[in-house]
Amino acid sequence: MTQPGLIEGLPGGHEPLLDASDPRLERLLAHDASGLHTLLQGPRAHKLGIAFEALILWGLEQGLGYKCLARDIQIQDGKRTMGALDFVLKAPDGAIEHWELAYKLFLQCDDGLEWASWLGPRGRDRLDAKLHKMLTHQLPMSETPQAEATLKTLGVDCIDRHRLMMQGVLFTPWGKEPQRAVQGHKEAQGRWLRPSQLPDLVRAHPDTTWVQRHKPLWFGPASALAEHGMSSRQMQGVVEADELEFPQLWSQIVDENPSKQRLFFVVKGSWGLAPEDRSEATPDTK
Repeated sequence: MTQPGLIEGLPGGHEPLLDASDPRLERLLAHDASGLHTLLQGPRAHKLGIAFEALILWGLEQGLGYKCLARDIQIQDGKRTMGALDFVLKAPDGAIEHWELAYKLFLQCDDGLEWASWLGPRGRDRLDAKLHKMLTHQLPMSETPQAEATLKTLGVDCIDRHRLMMQGVLFTPWGKEPQRAVQGHKEAQGRWLRPSQLPDLVRAHPDTTWVQRHKPLWFGPASALAEHGMSSRQMQGVVEADELEFPQLWSQIVDENPSKQRLFFVVKGSWGLAPEDRSEATPDTK
């Protein structure tokens, strides 16, 4: 709730929903969380995006006075599914809002700063493609005749405001200066590396504690997980024992200050390389 969006200039703005000093945040943290636990045990809540939506929805309703009229609204065009609307909300001022949400982690794959230069950790998603879909398909969908007909069955006559909320972390290559994506709110906060770079990482951070992150807990600090911390050499051993078909995400814990933690992705040696370059990376893939 206190984190800004990844990209500036998107509908609804990138500012945090709550300032860290807002008294509503303290009241929210003291609120009975049983409803949140119910949301986090729902279908597909093991997925990062679904867990993120549950957290935001609970915060909006319990902390900011929004009312969720419907979520994950399937829009049909005859027998064809056009897509789904994430949230339709009634704001405290009475306005009806359509929100589309995403929590994403993107790694810079080359020296470019354009959105096409930022890929998902498995190399399948791209920042430009995700934003294009959200801006040109998902967000305008609530204005289509098919969506308007569905919304009327929920008692919604029109949408007054739209918001595209994309949070997450951008990662730049370890060992290089951090970069800021085009329209990025700030420089990339994470780093990524290949297994061949692990010995150098261990030498650079011999006394660091590392905590491996597992979905859906890919957001927030790792302080609650610190009892599972490993030394740098233990972390290296865990990575080297894995084929890295699925990239590994780690928190580097320098001290007890959560703001000083940094996220590291370890990806297989061929990640982000052109096909003709992948054969040279084979030794890194262990």
